[in-house]
Amino acid sequence: MIAALALRVLTQHQMLTGWPNLSPLMAFAFVGAVVFPKPLPWWSWALILLGIDLVSEGAAWWSQANGHLEVLVAYVCYAAAAFFGARLRGRAGVLDALLGTLACSVIFYLVTNTISWITEPAYMKNVAGWVQALTTGTGTPGLPPTLAFFRNSLIADLAGAAILLAVYNAEAIMRRLSVLPWIGSREREASLA
Repeated sequence: MIAALALRVLTQHQMLTGWPNLSPLMAFAFVGAVVFPKPLPWWSWALILLGIDLVSEGAAWWSQANGHLEVLVAYVCYAAAAFFGARLRGRAGVLDALLGTLACSVIFYLVTNTISWITEPAYMKNVAGWVQALTTGTGTPGLPPTLAFFRNSLIADLAGAAILLAVYNAEAIMRRLSVLPWIGSREREASLA
């Protein structure tokens, strides 16, 4: 998770270019809440992310966020993903966690781009404008289309979720603990009975 936060800081300071939004933040919010020890509250990831952003960007973050609903909605989405991930703690399997990550990524994309469509004056306030917000974006020179952001987000989120799940199960095997099954634990218990 420290590597994901470091990746975010490097991206914020334009040290990594060519792959916009290659960051597994939604995966760590959702899957992190599924596999983290129970004493860690579900809202921790969104708070940690906010803290890292404030430290990394300082006044630049506030100028982005102040009055900009879309920036604040992103943190709400991370908190919601962690909340739902925490509800699955102890019941989710690998497939459940990967599908949940996929769902969270798609919802995040739809919500944040819809908020941008609503708040950005460059978009027409009709179906065509909404489709533009979801596909090409505003067409600002130097910015890739929003579908490129979405593609990279999906790649990063699914890879990040897979890494978290693999690390969790590897540690469980080494410590002789119960690993996450491929499909949720309730189905696993039913198949063993």
